[in-house]
Amino acid sequence: MPKDLMTYLEDLKKAAPQQMRRVSREISPDFEPWGILRNLEAQGLRPVVYFDKVKDRHGRATHKMIANLFAGRIQQAVALGLGPEQSGVDLTWRVSKFARDLKGPAVIGPKEAPVKQVIKKGKEADLFSLPVGLHHEKDAGPYILAASCVEKDPELGTYNASMVRMQVKEPQKSMIHIGEGHHNEVIYSRYEKKGQAMPVAAVIGHHPAFYMGSQYESAGSQAGIDEYELIGGLLQEPLRVVPSETFGSDLLVPADAEIVIEGRALPYVREPEGPVCEHTRYYKAILGDKIIPHEAHVFEVTAITHKKNPIYIDCFIGHADQNLIGSIPKEGAVFNAIKMAAPGVTGVNISLSGCGRYICYISLKQRAAGQAKNAILAAMAADWHFKYVIAVDEDINVYDEADVLWALSLRSQPNKDIFIVPDAMGARLDPSTPLDDRFPYSSKMGIDATKPYGQPFSAIGEIPKDVLERMGVDKYVEPYE
Repeated sequence: MPKDLMTYLEDLKKAAPQQMRRVSREISPDFEPWGILRNLEAQGLRPVVYFDKVKDRHGRATHKMIANLFAGRIQQAVALGLGPEQSGVDLTWRVSKFARDLKGPAVIGPKEAPVKQVIKKGKEADLFSLPVGLHHEKDAGPYILAASCVEKDPELGTYNASMVRMQVKEPQKSMIHIGEGHHNEVIYSRYEKKGQAMPVAAVIGHHPAFYMGSQYESAGSQAGIDEYELIGGLLQEPLRVVPSETFGSDLLVPADAEIVIEGRALPYVREPEGPVCEHTRYYKAILGDKIIPHEAHVFEVTAITHKKNPIYIDCFIGHADQNLIGSIPKEGAVFNAIKMAAPGVTGVNISLSGCGRYICYISLKQRAAGQAKNAILAAMAADWHFKYVIAVDEDINVYDEADVLWALSLRSQPNKDIFIVPDAMGARLDPSTPLDDRFPYSSKMGIDATKPYGQPFSAIGEIPKDVLERMGVDKYVEPYE
């Protein structure tokens, strides 16, 4: 059976049922799902939540919805065939390996494609018939936040997929975020120079590995890589695709998606968009009480196809649900980039504390003096978001921030182990960068918290290994009653 959202949910239910919750009561898509998730988060919980009855913009509570699909490392480990206990370095290594194992897509016919079970065109293709909602109180309108938008490069013939925000304005119209310097902007500019609209398919709901592949590009894949092949590598099977309703074989769409919205990003047209809460949990477009105008590209809907009784996926922006689906695919890409500069790299963690973007921890076994600094610089070059990169020895668990901070405290000296890179490329959505989006410069800090290479260092106090193995908690510790 091809991998899709339902096969994943079955796998998660078997492997980690504690990571799943259900809401059977009818709710509005405006704020209410996110109030539930925020309250769960306050209890230290980030499970996948299945909502049985969510209203659409017409007030019909007939929609199923899932959120927090990506909110835990365990969820994503299961998606790549790992056990819940393998959500640390094993997950990074598996992303790194699978992303190099490209598999071309498999084209199937419309009758075989579940996403073609229901086809709506023209005015029937109504965005308001989906449970699109408001996420935070200052948002300008309802947003689609878990769509992986697919485009085909008109020059290279390769596919790009990326998760981008879409503010819904009208039943057949939304805004679409096409960020300067991103892969989708490169493709869009090639269409726009010819005065042509860019064909787009917004994919809502698929196996998490599909989304992982769509997030890998910003972590360093080159424009020449076909991301349908990359997604196939992460799925460990060819992605099944089918000709779109609007563009036919000129734009193939995922056959096993829950929902596909087809349309065009119009050339030379920009309209006001936002504000919307960003991945940083800040409103970049709101400064005090002043709204800073922002314009985005316009997307016109031509068709919506979906499974019977599809599950709508939404994303809890500014929280782990969004930040981890951004960071975990990047960990694999950054690991591969660092390995070229420092072959002894053993782990990469893009910290959730840094919004899954701005803080990176690297562990490595140095084979020569100075390799830790080379690894830090390689990480900074691999992803422009990083502001702080800390390198530690291989005995430090980079997926445990307390362990990293212990190494930082006791294996580094600020006067010689910290260096600053001024005025490097930064992230426009970082509120600490200049307000003028034309110059999003950011300084970077690297910290070498490794033991001095080739020099004696204090010994660590440890319990003998045989005693640790013998004195197991399950053997000796009982409930106190």
